[in-house]
Amino acid sequence: MKKLMAVLMVFAIAAVAQAEVIATWTFPVSSQVSQDADSQDANLAGTVTLTRGAGAPATTGAGFRTTGFQNNGINVANTDFYQISLAAATGYELSLNSISGDFAGTSTFSPTPGVSHQWAYSFDDSSYTLIDNAVSRVGNGTSDFDFSGTSALQNIPASSTVYLRYYASGQTSTGGWGFTSAGFSVDGAVTQTIPEPATMSLLGLGALAMVLRRKMKK
Repeated sequence: MKKLMAVLMVFAIAAVAQAEVIATWTFPVSSQVSQDADSQDANLAGTVTLTRGAGAPATTGAGFRTTGFQNNGINVANTDFYQISLAAATGYELSLNSISGDFAGTSTFSPTPGVSHQWAYSFDDSSYTLIDNAVSRVGNGTSDFDFSGTSALQNIPASSTVYLRYYASGQTSTGGWGFTSAGFSVDGAVTQTIPEPATMSLLGLGALAMVLRRKMKK
């Protein structure tokens, strides 16, 4: 019976996914075309890289910025975006909780009523869905984006890659905007896959059988 309880306890602990930082970026003095994460969870598949849409070319200056962001609202058809993609390694699943970033731009782009910015997700890098509501940012500073209420971004199996795009719309059509050198971080969990209920039942029966067999030998 102790063996059975131990097996079930392992699965109970595995079922609790604790949110933590799973990928972070900081940026050099000069803005790059793309940049790999400074650090990432060991159970993410491959290297996580921040890239740009065709409408958001790199511009000089500290951080990861562009003068390509427009004042035409947020639309997933826009090409002015930043993008990352994440996938869990085999045997794991991915849940996304939030993204927090430090932003800066030109004074003409972010005065009141400020910049409206938002992330979107896709599982085919083609059809994108905006996440929650757009966040407003007046001037430079930190913005947080909550993904915890988006069911599609929870318990993503290793067989799926999730693509995330960042969109921004400000007060001018050529205003510089993007991440400061402090960068941004992705908060979530990469957890070991929990067996299906039928598999768990078989494991439980197997453990019980071991206990009964030992008792019969005594």
